[in-house]
Amino acid sequence: MIRFVSGLFLLTFFTSCMNLKDLEVKEVKGFSLKKLDPSGMQSSLQLSIHNPNRFGFVILPSTFDVKYSGMYLGKAKLVKKVRIKGNEEQTYSFELKNDFKEVNFLDLLNLLQPGKFKNEINIKGELKAFKFLMRKKFPVDYKEKVSLN
Repeated sequence: MIRFVSGLFLLTFFTSCMNLKDLEVKEVKGFSLKKLDPSGMQSSLQLSIHNPNRFGFVILPSTFDVKYSGMYLGKAKLVKKVRIKGNEEQTYSFELKNDFKEVNFLDLLNLLQPGKFKNEINIKGELKAFKFLMRKKFPVDYKEKVSLN
């Protein structure tokens, strides 16, 4: 029992001493709309992420506020976990799903009209990362011009 408690103490001590650097979202590589109906939207978002830490993370299902051309599209949830490699910059695909509880459907139909909007996506929220016993939230606040495919 004493070994277990001391081992748990040492593990907690070493993981708390680690210097965690924030993940950096470099750019939106792509945004594609997979499904759009009155109940919600499924989309795929490709983000270029740099992990300055020497170890990788698992990104747990996280929630983001999504705006397209200034129009609030609701809260999007990450569908699957995503593994981020350590000490590397790579493009990762995030499958998002959101409902339109707070959005007027007529506004959504206006989004599909070409040339009417400035085609800018704004993603704001936190990536929830997990590694062994460590959990950390990394802020994401990114804005970039994209097109709906």
